Amino acid sequence: MGRIKSRDTVLLICYFLFTSMFIYAAVSKLMNYRIFILQMDRQPFPDKYTNLLVWGVLSSEILAAIMMMSLSLRRAGLLFATAMMICFTVYIILVKLNYYGVIPCSCGGVIASFTWTQHLLFNLFFIGIGIVGIYLEQQFRRKRA
Repeated sequence: MGRIKSRDTVLLICYFLFTSMFIYAAVSKLMNYRIFILQMDRQPFPDKYTNLLVWGVLSSEILAAIMMMSLSLRRAGLLFATAMMICFTVYIILVKLNYYGVIPCSCGGVIASFTWTQHLLFNLFFIGIGIVGIYLEQQFRRKRA
């Protein structure tokens, strides 16, 4: 009972990293809210969607973090977080391919200083964490069944 399995440790690390990253991203955007809105205005979407995008991104980040802190929602939170990272990564790939032209990063904190290539690698790292976590969760569920 007192022994923690390595699978459980890796899963906790996955949840901790995702939760920390999303809380950090949301808080840094809220602390620089006006800058975040200006950056979102400069994204390749019609300006009428800026408020929806601003609150959609912020609430999604906060929701993913909260879900991963809840034992009953943890698995769904990991799936949601990984899906978000895949979507963000596809967007970054399109930016790198100049599909939209020159686009500013609307991320918060230290992440905002990343180049698009660094941002892509950062996102791929988190997608990898998500895939590992999802795999370990599935293995755990199979053993319990």
